[in-house]
Amino acid sequence: MQAAALAACLPLAACESPVALAGTFVQLWREHLDWSREQWQSRLAATRKFGCTTIFVQWVAIDTQNSSENHDWAASDTLLQGLLDDCAQLGITVHLGLPYDDRWWQVIGAADVNALDAFLASTAARATAWMRAAAWPRHRAFGGWYVPYEIEQYSWADAARAQRLATWLHTLAEVAKATSTRAPTLSTYHSRLAAPHANATLDGLWRTLLAHADVHPMIQDGAGAEGLGAYTALQPLHDLFVAQGVPFDLIVELFENVAPHGAPPQNGNAGFAARAATYARVQAQWKIARDYGAQRVVAFALDPYVIGDAPGAHALRDAWRSALR
Repeated sequence: MQAAALAACLPLAACESPVALAGTFVQLWREHLDWSREQWQSRLAATRKFGCTTIFVQWVAIDTQNSSENHDWAASDTLLQGLLDDCAQLGITVHLGLPYDDRWWQVIGAADVNALDAFLASTAARATAWMRAAAWPRHRAFGGWYVPYEIEQYSWADAARAQRLATWLHTLAEVAKATSTRAPTLSTYHSRLAAPHANATLDGLWRTLLAHADVHPMIQDGAGAEGLGAYTALQPLHDLFVAQGVPFDLIVELFENVAPHGAPPQNGNAGFAARAATYARVQAQWKIARDYGAQRVVAFALDPYVIGDAPGAHALRDAWRSALR
């Protein structure tokens, strides 16, 4: 019997447990506003076939605040209604991202405290007004709000700036809970940029945030830029959440950053270019993720890196489907 079991496990790759995801991100862009209902239904059905029962719509609008040219856009109620309705039919829960002001990296990367205060005030006002006016929490597919501003330690190394961030986040969290009865989710990652203060750590920042704001953090695994070595830098944050009993999700990145060799590390999307990762690397991430203690393992992102049209996506999709058979 043991010999038969051993033979069934050859080759060893066939015995690896397939990657299993609880959810994925859906990153809306202006071009998605013109998609037909059928296009959305096709992508959502493909997402569900990979086992996802939750999606995080990263944002529902982008505010550019560009004085010379208006590039603002927002998903229509019709689009969001259709997306929620179709997800409900598929058994998918939807977390909706708040409107995103794309000056985020520009403002937090500068030393102008007055500009930072004004930005935090305006984004809080915009997001809280949107949450209070939205009818989506009453939809049966609605799972909560997502705060679309990624948190890392480099930009908040100064204690006074970190306190400003905590106060801002508290405001968003309180309105999120009042309008949806749930703490909002938001993602965090470890910046490769050397912080100006030696004691400015990601886990140190989160000690401040958790003391002031009731939020559900999502740890980005960083493998898209740094490979599996990124988990080492995240260990103190992971240990903090586990020690304090803080529920968290883990975001498994399905891409490989293809920025030019020698390019300086960036925060935000400046110079960002990516392709689908190999299934071997994703499976290596999964070996860590399944024992990480996260409530959910969430992909960034099935679309476009698995169910997209690029050759790399086709390769990852085919390998993944073979493993699921």
